[in-house]
Formats: sequence, C-alpha cells, structure tokens
Amino acid sequence: MCQKFLHYGTPVPLTDEKVREFLMDSNQMAAKGLRVLAMAIGTSLDDLVYVGMVGIIDPERPQVALAVSQLKAGGVQVKMITGDAEKTAKAIATRLKIYDNTDLSISGEDLEHMNAAELDAAIAKATIFYRVSPIHKLTIVKALQTQGHIVSMTGDGVNDAVALKAADIGIAMGQTGTDVCKEAADMILVKDDFYTIM
Repeated sequence: MCQKFLHYGTPVPLTDEKVREFLMDSNQMAAKGLRVLAMAIGTSLDDLVYVGMVGIIDPERPQVALAVSQLKAGGVQVKMITGDAEKTAKAIATRLKIYDNTDLSISGEDLEHMNAAELDAAIAKATIFYRVSPIHKLTIVKALQTQGHIVSMTGDGVNDAVALKAADIGIAMGQTGTDVCKEAADMILVKDDFYTIM
C-alpha cells in the first residue's frame, strides 16, 4: 500500500527492487521463527510511507520440545495450528520436532478451497496449519474427530473458544488465557506450561 519508503529520514519513491529487498528481509526474519510486523506512517491509507519492520520472538517454553517428543513416542499426533505466517510456523515447528521437510503444511485459505475428500486427506497428513481463523480451527477439529481421533486442543484467546469447546479435551492457558477461553475448556493449565499436559 506504500508509494514511498523512509531513506535516512527522507521519503523516497518505493521501487519494485526495494519491495523485493524488503520482502527478502521479511522472509529471512520469518525463517528464524520471528513474527514480522511492517510499519508505515501517513495521513491516510492513500499516502503511506514504509518506515521499516520489526521481528518479534515469542520463544517456546523450555520443556515443550521434550513434551512433544514424549507425546509422539506415546502415539499421539501433534499438529500446530497458528495464525502465524508459514515460514515462522515452520521454523518454530521444526525446532520442536513437530515438522520436517517431508511433512505437509496448509494455510487456512487452502482449506477453504478443498472439497470434503481433499480436506480429510490433507488434515490427516498435515502437521502445520498456518494463517488460520477460528472457523478453520473448528474445521480441523471436526475433521479429525470424524476420522476417529480423540482430539485435544490448546488455546488462549477468544478466537480459540469454539474449537476448544468442540474438541474432546479443550485445554486453556490459565495465565494468558482469556475468560471466554477458560470457560470453553475442559482443563486449564495453571502455569501455561505445555509440558503439564503430560
């Protein structure tokens, strides 16, 4: 949406080459597991000047990788459902050993364009669902249940409440979780530590 970018304090025209450069920077940050936010200034949406981007890290808790490993060793399928971008989700899921290069990752938008058979096959194979909305979360939970799985879902926000309620075991975060999320859940993790699910 920007026509210009800030170059040493002065707005200059934003070229296609600069856009590619900024997107490459964004992709490199996302590949490290950072959440990337772009920033712009202006008096209206028609007059925006790109000023830069910031990468925010939301580190996983120390014992999450161990919990994922133990759950998988016990025959539990672990899937990541996130609103994050694909590169960010893959970087985090790779660190936690939820995802490797042979696994499938699916966007919420992709889910919307699948028929019932494609949806069932994709949801069974995928380990990462990224850029998902609350309705996508519910679709994933319901599809897994239809396939005969007992589904546990963790969440902390208002947007997780419907999927938490639909899951066989809804798990809310006690410290960061919203009241709506906690009301919808079957279990509340008092210390927000995924490891305590064990």
